[in-house]
Amino acid sequence: MNATHSRALRTAAGWIGSLAVATHVGAASPIYVVPDVPTHETLGGTDVQYWQLYKYDTLSYTSVFSVPGSPLLADIHRMDAPGSWLFALETPSNLSGSLPSLAQTRDIIRYDGPTGTYSLFFCGASLPPPIPDGVGIDAVYLVGGDAGNLIVSFDAPVTLGPFSFNPADLARYIHSGPGCGGWTLAASNPEFKSASAGTGIPTSVNLVAAARAGAKYVFSFDVPTTIGPPGLTTYVPGQLVAWDGVNYSLFEGLTGWPISGEVTGVSTGGNPGRVPPTIHVDKSGGSVTVSWAPSCSSGADDYAIYEGTIGSWYSHTSKVCTDTGHDLTETFVPGAGSDYYLVVPKDGFEEGSYGQASSGAERPVGLAVCISPQVISDCP
Repeated sequence: MNATHSRALRTAAGWIGSLAVATHVGAASPIYVVPDVPTHETLGGTDVQYWQLYKYDTLSYTSVFSVPGSPLLADIHRMDAPGSWLFALETPSNLSGSLPSLAQTRDIIRYDGPTGTYSLFFCGASLPPPIPDGVGIDAVYLVGGDAGNLIVSFDAPVTLGPFSFNPADLARYIHSGPGCGGWTLAASNPEFKSASAGTGIPTSVNLVAAARAGAKYVFSFDVPTTIGPPGLTTYVPGQLVAWDGVNYSLFEGLTGWPISGEVTGVSTGGNPGRVPPTIHVDKSGGSVTVSWAPSCSSGADDYAIYEGTIGSWYSHTSKVCTDTGHDLTETFVPGAGSDYYLVVPKDGFEEGSYGQASSGAERPVGLAVCISPQVISDCP
């Protein structure tokens, strides 16, 4: 979504109040958001800024990262590597000299947390075929980990090779070569076809931000959008919408966010990853204490413990579904007999790896699970 259009929408708040809109059905947090203009949220009274990334956890909006030069951001993506982000821009910027040259609106920038450096991750003019000048990137996220496929949307209709994309479609790129120009459109495109998803999304609607949460797509639209099934529901800027392949629903209503305020950037927390094979089990009296090292991915914000019977190696089932105190240790009463334990990283939407068997194959999910689906990705 271009900056001029985005600001014009904010002044049109008067007609939004007359719409029949979706109501909030429950939190889906933590998530990360960016507004299109300075926005006052009433949950904590913060003036959220368009160059800052905020963590929303239903209790507050907390600034977690500021982009130098105060550029107008398009979408964001939290990577699995600690402190690392992808983001696109609404207007060209070199981030106050953090980049050697101007990044364009058809580019994607990476911030590497461990080194504190910025670089071009995706260069739209250098692709085969190139993204035309004047067509910018809106939505941005990765699937399959930090080295996985890149999913984007465009802020205007565009034809790239054999594929034509509307502003509410998603395109999938595969990293096929070195550098920021080493990306190729996947043969399976489009990743998401807006015209044929349910009742269809009008071509006048821009998909300004997108993410994945488990098996669901998460969308932010630039204008009130009426879609279904089930039935027809109008979603307004400031509401995040989920699509599960069959139905649309309200993913998150963002408590305290103004109903007229566009969410131009949204990201879930990253992939849960996997726990190193250094789990410790100690017995004391009638209890056992399981402790472990953190996941290789920053996307893990919680852990589950699975218990199985030794000798029946795929008998594990959920035993403890949260790391109380977030201290990487849990004490509990074990089941009868001789047991083994697996620690599985998770977030609010999915769980990660159960570890690998001696053959190198991934262990199967539990007979009963704490959360589904499972998403396995390489460590960053």
